Amino acid sequence: MEAVIRVVLPMLDDDQLNHLISELTRIGVKTDDDLQYLTSDDLKDFLSPIDCRKLIHYFKIRGNENILASQPSNRPNSSTFSVQCHGSSQVTNPSPISTPVPVQSAAWVSDFQIPWGKMTPNLRTCLAQGKRPEASDRRHMVRVIVDSIREVCLNPTKRQCSEVAQSIIHKYPNSFSDKTEEGELIGCGYYSLLCQLKTRVEHLNRNNTMARLRKPKRTGDEVDDSQPSTSKSAKLDSYGCVNWNPTELPERETFDSLEMKRQEILSLFSQEGPRAAERSKVQELMKITFIAQRHSINASPPPSISDLQARWPFLFTKRFLCAHFKELTGIDPDTRFNDSLCTKGERIICFFKNLQSRWGKEVRAVLKDIDREGRDVDPGLAAVLLMMAHFKEKEESLFLLADVTTTPTDAETRLSLPSTPRLIMLGDSVLLSKKWMLSIEGKVLFPKTDLPDFSSAFAVLFGCYYVLNIEYQVEAATTLEFIQRFIVRINPDNSKCSSKFQVSKISGKMVQRKNSGLNPHVSSFIKEFLDFSWQNY
Repeated sequence: MEAVIRVVLPMLDDDQLNHLISELTRIGVKTDDDLQYLTSDDLKDFLSPIDCRKLIHYFKIRGNENILASQPSNRPNSSTFSVQCHGSSQVTNPSPISTPVPVQSAAWVSDFQIPWGKMTPNLRTCLAQGKRPEASDRRHMVRVIVDSIREVCLNPTKRQCSEVAQSIIHKYPNSFSDKTEEGELIGCGYYSLLCQLKTRVEHLNRNNTMARLRKPKRTGDEVDDSQPSTSKSAKLDSYGCVNWNPTELPERETFDSLEMKRQEILSLFSQEGPRAAERSKVQELMKITFIAQRHSINASPPPSISDLQARWPFLFTKRFLCAHFKELTGIDPDTRFNDSLCTKGERIICFFKNLQSRWGKEVRAVLKDIDREGRDVDPGLAAVLLMMAHFKEKEESLFLLADVTTTPTDAETRLSLPSTPRLIMLGDSVLLSKKWMLSIEGKVLFPKTDLPDFSSAFAVLFGCYYVLNIEYQVEAATTLEFIQRFIVRINPDNSKCSSKFQVSKISGKMVQRKNSGLNPHVSSFIKEFLDFSWQNY
C-alpha cells in the first residue's frame, strides 16, 4: 500500500504518509485492491483536494486494469517484470522476444521493470552518487527503457509513460526530478522525463500506422445520442494560490462591517488620492478587507478592471497589489524579483553567451544589443528579452515602446493598448528604458511614479495576472510561465494559459494550441540551463 501511494504522491512527507496509512487501515483497507473503493471523503482530512483526486483516479484505473488482466486472453505470454524499479545488481533480464507483441490490456505497466543493467556505467555511477547524469547518458537511458516497453506494448499511452516516469523519479529523485535551483519541484517533477519517453515512442512509431492510437474522425452529422451531454464547468483560476477564495472572516468582522470599511477606504481615496496609501490606517483597512477584495475579484460574471478599480482603488497601487499578491500566494513579489531577477538574469545572459553558436538569429540579435550597450543594460530586462527571443515571442506581447515624455493620457490616446497587461517602456529602446507604466484593458493603471525600477515594474506586471485573475496572453505565455516557475517559483501542475488556438510561429496561420500541464519548452530550457549551471559553477 505504501509503495503504491509513494508512486502517485512522491512528495508526501513521512508523517502525512503514516497518518494516511493508519486511517486507511482503520476504515478497513487490507489490500491494494481495496484502494479502488475509496472516495474523497475518506481522504479529505489528510490530503489536499488535488492530491485526493490524483490518488483516487490512480486507484480506479489500477482496479480496472486488474479486472482486465484477470480475464482470459489469447495473447502470447510476455516476460514478467517487477513493479518496483530495482538497482542493476537485482535486475533479471527478460527472455528475448524476436518480434514486439502489442499487449491488449494496460496491465503491463504495473509489472514493468526498468532494465538498469543495460544502462551506461556513467549513468549508474551518477545514480549511486545521487548526481544528475549527462544529457547523452539520459538520452541513452530513455532509448533503452522505450525499447524494453515496446517488447510488451508497441505504443504506450501518455498515462502509462507517466507511471514509468513516476517510478523512476521515486527511486532516483536527485538524478531525474525537475527542480529549481532551490530544490523545489517544477510542476509534477517528472514532466521532462515523461516528454522524452513519449517523444521516443512517437519517433519509433512514425512509420508504423498499425501501432498508432487514433480516434476515428467524426463528421458534423454524427451525434451519439447514447451519451449524455455534459456542460463544461467554469474554470477556477486558483492556479498556484494558497488563499484564492478565503471563507473565514477576520475576528469580530461580518460582511456588513467589511463593507463599511470599504466605504471608508473609498472616502480616504477621494480625499487624498493615491498618496493616502502611505497612511497606516489605509494599510490596516486593506489588510482586514482581503476576503472582501477576493470575493469582488472572483465574482461571477467576472468584473471589469474599471469596476474593480472603482471598488478598490488602492489595489491599483504598487504597495497594495504586492501585499495582495503575498497574501494570495504566500510569496513577497518585491523580494522574489529583487533577489532573483538580477542574479539569475546575469547567469541566463552568461548561458546564452557561452553557447552562442547554438541560437537562432533572434537570440543573437539581442546578445549583440546587450554587448553594444554594456553596463547601461538591466540584467533582468536583458534576460527577459533573451527568453522571449529564445521562445520566439515578440517583444510587443509584453512590452510597448514609447517616448520618455509620454504621459498616461498620451499612451491611452496614441498607443494601441491591448486588453491584456503590458509594460509601456519609456525611452529610445526597450532594452535601455529607464521608466515604465503598466496598462490593462486599454488604460494606464500604474503610472511611472509608482514603478521606481524594472524589478518593481515587472513584479507589478506579473502580480496583475494573479491578483486580478488574468490568464497569460498566448503571445507571451511561454515567457510568463518561465518567469513564474523559475524566477517566482510558483509550480502547480496545470497551466495559466488555457487558450485553445494561437498563431503559428512558422506559417503565421491560426492553429490549434496544445495545452499541457507544463509547457515543454519551459521544462526543456530549465533542465538544460540547470545542467549547464551544475557543470560550470
